[in-house]
Amino acid sequence: MLPPVTVSTVKRRIAGKSKAVFSDVQEDFCSVKKILSRFEEWRECYSESYHNAYISLCLPKLLNPIIRHQLLAWNPLKDTSGDFENLPWFTAVETFCHGHGHEELEHTDRQTLSSVIERTVVPKMTAYVELVWDPMSHQQSVCLTDVCHSLKEDYSVFEGEHSKPVKAFTEALVRRLRSCVDEDVFIPLYPKKFLEEASSPQRHFRDQRFWTAVKLLGNMGKWDLLLPESVLKELMLDKLLNRYLMTTLCSHTLSNNAVYACKKIADGLPPSWFKGESTCLPQLHNFRNHIVQKVHAICKQQPPTDPNTRAAVVDLLKVLSTIRCHDSIMAIAEKYHYEDAIYSHQLLNPETAWV
Repeated sequence: MLPPVTVSTVKRRIAGKSKAVFSDVQEDFCSVKKILSRFEEWRECYSESYHNAYISLCLPKLLNPIIRHQLLAWNPLKDTSGDFENLPWFTAVETFCHGHGHEELEHTDRQTLSSVIERTVVPKMTAYVELVWDPMSHQQSVCLTDVCHSLKEDYSVFEGEHSKPVKAFTEALVRRLRSCVDEDVFIPLYPKKFLEEASSPQRHFRDQRFWTAVKLLGNMGKWDLLLPESVLKELMLDKLLNRYLMTTLCSHTLSNNAVYACKKIADGLPPSWFKGESTCLPQLHNFRNHIVQKVHAICKQQPPTDPNTRAAVVDLLKVLSTIRCHDSIMAIAEKYHYEDAIYSHQLLNPETAWV
């Protein structure tokens, strides 16, 4: 990889050269707004001829080179506010497709904007996913998923049957996530004597790798409703949680961070998996069993009435509530007399968040 200074220099050089791409082209043929004005005139004056020519199917390909040129400096891994929507091409296409409000129902080009985005923005994102994106980067993952959720909610890009560019994008996402889990996640197994000493280098390295994997779990959860649920469950639960994270959790060498680790893992799971559910997912049974055992261990070490014990147990009960293990919650509450916590924290009400 080139040093950062060199990368910046190359970017500036490319940006400078890009200004000359259309230097010998008249504005009527390189301005999206002016090009669309010609088609708008055709649509208004000769509506039947316009629609018979299926212009809405031709425009995405026609405008592709110009829009790609405007997208040259756009980085979906750094887009925090829909930056591509501020580019000239977007305003021009949006106005052409939807008019100025009162015109919207007068023509049938309302899907053109979505088609243009699929032909231009999505392939650019695919290239970044394949060549640049680091799934373990929280900032990059937040920016990328925010852009995707915006495309889905505002332009129906990920709705219904996927177009070829969208399929290529989702396939690239799955490949990158799968590669990250299979090749980049590594939590070493050390003899317990090295892990019992909190200051040992082995313990420090193991903990570092563990929390990196927990962060990846949360990053992957942001792809909920964008990638198939079965794929996410396979990668997040079957592979990342049960293959890697549970090994560290069950080693009982996280000390005071064990309860916090369970909370962070549960927070990374998509809420949609549990909406309307009252039973635990099969892939989470090992996680549930570990939490229950942890509660018993805490209550065995200190009286259940101790404030510190109660705080830790309530935190774990909240985790069980998140993953809808209601039977386990009832059993623990009955055994250690935490029935009041069920109601004060609404642990059996899956659709109500606690403070």
